Amino acid sequence: MLDWFAGAVESAKTMKEIGQSLLTIRDEGLIRERVYALNNNLMDLQQKLLEAQLSQMELVARIRTLEDEKAQANQSTDLRAQYIIHTFPASAHAYVRRTDEQGEHTHYYCSHCLETESMAVTLQGSKVLTCPRCKIAIRTVPANPGGRYRISR
Repeated sequence: MLDWFAGAVESAKTMKEIGQSLLTIRDEGLIRERVYALNNNLMDLQQKLLEAQLSQMELVARIRTLEDEKAQANQSTDLRAQYIIHTFPASAHAYVRRTDEQGEHTHYYCSHCLETESMAVTLQGSKVLTCPRCKIAIRTVPANPGGRYRISR
């Protein structure tokens, strides 16, 4: 009978070990499921962070572009602030430097180039001033009756 009792105790111990190993296996399965879910969540988070970083890079590039455009606009405004418009007797217009406005105007600047391209291009000629860049001709004196000069654009 003692052998039987010892065998029963031994069987109980074995059943206990089997039960614990089943719990361990079940716990490991749960752990694997949780680790898998955690890895999926981490990958989703990484994807979102990459998307946010790309979006931030696009915004930084856009800000840089806008700041460059603003600086260029300010520079163009500063350039135009140095000149005033001068009207000739023939009703044509050109720009002169503000420092020249009290005295004799020695240089006239193309209004088209200054306004559209923010470039001060000196006009050449005397009675008809011509822009070497855009080829606009500006009459400085009224046209004679023969109509010898033409204004072209």
